[in-house]
Parts: sequence; C-alpha cells; structure tokens
Amino acid sequence: MTVVLVLVFLVLIGAGVAVLVRGRSTAAVTAGDAPGRAIGTAEPAAARRSSVRGLRIGDVVAHDGHDAIVERSYRFREGGSRWEEHLLVDGDYTRWLSVEDDEGLECVLWERRPDPTLEPGERTLEVDGVAYRFDERGTADYTLEEQDGPGGSGRAEYADYVAGEQRLSFERYDGSASWEINVGAVVSEHAFDVYPGSGS
Repeated sequence: MTVVLVLVFLVLIGAGVAVLVRGRSTAAVTAGDAPGRAIGTAEPAAARRSSVRGLRIGDVVAHDGHDAIVERSYRFREGGSRWEEHLLVDGDYTRWLSVEDDEGLECVLWERRPDPTLEPGERTLEVDGVAYRFDERGTADYTLEEQDGPGGSGRAEYADYVAGEQRLSFERYDGSASWEINVGAVVSEHAFDVYPGSGS
C-alpha cells in the first residue's frame, strides 16, 4: 500500500512540472512574435527623429495625418542668414515647409495662393480677410535639390508679410517677372515626426 501511494505522489509531481514548463514555453513564444518590440507598440524611437533640421530628399515627414515625402528642397543664403524650404507631397496633399533658425527655430507650413493681381510693395496687404503687415524684403542665393530632376542654383527675390502667427510670402526666381505667392502659418517643430529616407 505504501509503495502505491509513493508512486501516485511521484506521478502527480511529474504532471505538475510538465504543466509549469509548458506554460513558460508558451509565454516565451508569445513575447517573441515581434522581434525587438512588443506586439502593438510603436516603431523603435531610433527609427525616427522629431527635428526638421537638415531634411533630405526622400525623408518622410509625418504631420496632421499625412506621411509626406520630401521631393524638393531649396537652401537659401543671404549674408549670415540661412533657411530652407522643402516640398512635402502625400498624394494630392502638397505643402511647403520652411525652416529657419533665427533666435530660435521657426517652422512655417505653406500653401500656394495663386493671384496674378497681388504684388508686394504696400505696407499692408489683405488676403482672404487677413491683414498682413510688411516684414522684410531681399534677395538670396539658393541651391535646389530634387527627387526627379537635375537640381541647380540661382538667385531669388522675396518679400514677407506677417499677421500674428500667419504668414504671406512672395518669391520669384532668377529674374522672373511673376511672383509665387504662398500663405502659411507657424507650426511647432515638435508637431512633426521625421523618418529618414534611404538616402539620408
């Protein structure tokens, strides 16, 4: 009788050990389904950066529900001042992002505003019900990089107007008689996530 009880006891212990080992093995497989990160978490932080400084062609800029690719970049130089303008494209969504470090980084998201009758010169200009006051005007050298094009360099003339956090900009390139007009708004640099392109 004693022998039988001992055998039953040993069988129960063996069954308990088997269940414990199986449970640990299953948990290890579940945690290993996504190598490097847990299921349902975001991509590793190292895969992105929050700064829009030094954007390159092919970088992806995530903002306001759009994942836009940098397809064109102008880099301007006027005396000691430097700033950049980048064309962001996500399907039908097209915006220009300017980045200037002048006593703090200022980012402006721009949209084209065609108007052949509108020109700089007045101290105040009203566009779409917003009164913009003159800020500055000048000329700058630029270099151009393009995703699908030869790029280049030249000289641009600009005139800028402001209304609080809103902006109105005129630009023309290499002696052109017509102005490119954009309206924009200041956006925090922290509103963007940047995913480097393959060439960055």
